[in-house]
Amino acid sequence: MKKQTTPAVDPWNDTAPAEEVVQPDVLDDDFSVTSVDDLKPPQEAVQPQGLEYSLAGLQADFPTAKELEQFVFDECSVSLKLKGIDPIKKYEVALAVLTGQDVDPKYITGANPYVDHTEIIPEDPIKPIPKRDSKLPNEEPMSIYHDMNVPHPDTEMRALDAKVKCMFKTYADGSISYEIIGPLEKHAKGEKLDKYGRSRPEKFVWMDPRTGEQAVRYANGQYTRMGQRLRTLMESRKINRDQSVWSVFIDRNFTSFNQSALENPWI
Repeated sequence: MKKQTTPAVDPWNDTAPAEEVVQPDVLDDDFSVTSVDDLKPPQEAVQPQGLEYSLAGLQADFPTAKELEQFVFDECSVSLKLKGIDPIKKYEVALAVLTGQDVDPKYITGANPYVDHTEIIPEDPIKPIPKRDSKLPNEEPMSIYHDMNVPHPDTEMRALDAKVKCMFKTYADGSISYEIIGPLEKHAKGEKLDKYGRSRPEKFVWMDPRTGEQAVRYANGQYTRMGQRLRTLMESRKINRDQSVWSVFIDRNFTSFNQSALENPWI
């Protein structure tokens, strides 16, 4: 007698007869499901849509503008400027923000109401860069040289041996310019005690040596007063025996330079 064998299951054959589904045993009565509703999770309690703020409530809880500004900031992350305005108006503005209404932008500020502005160290504004010398040519320079060892123009900084970054530009018509481009530094000035008895600067000032582009020498060969002094400084820095930073990098001989470029532009 031949032994019966179970045919192999082919997972890629869609025409194969479906496998007989075995029905599970019926659950005991204690664990039977009576209805579909029994499978649904219990409904959560309905949450309120939002707190009901009122003018009377805000006036009772926040008697000062600062407290009112801080409360609105905590609730809505909106900074309001309410000090000094009509007592009723300030509560109306706060209530409008708390209830999601639009308010006039003049009442909104980016300041943090928790910051005590009397404790902020004042800071002098940065001065604008001086204008460029109008007598200099309006064209691209033939060469640019950066020097990192020019003495600082400020007396106190120069006493500390501070240096500035100075840029020299040489133009085709023979003009030469200079420009101090940095560094820009913030320094503490003065000293006083805060309300906690701690020492702190009286204010911050900017040490700004920037000059804008100014003339060292004009196209007619005339040197400015500062130009003469900078030329003396750069000529004092020798390169080899008979050359200096001035002659090699700033007041360059463009005739010989251009001739060598014609002979071999890859040098």
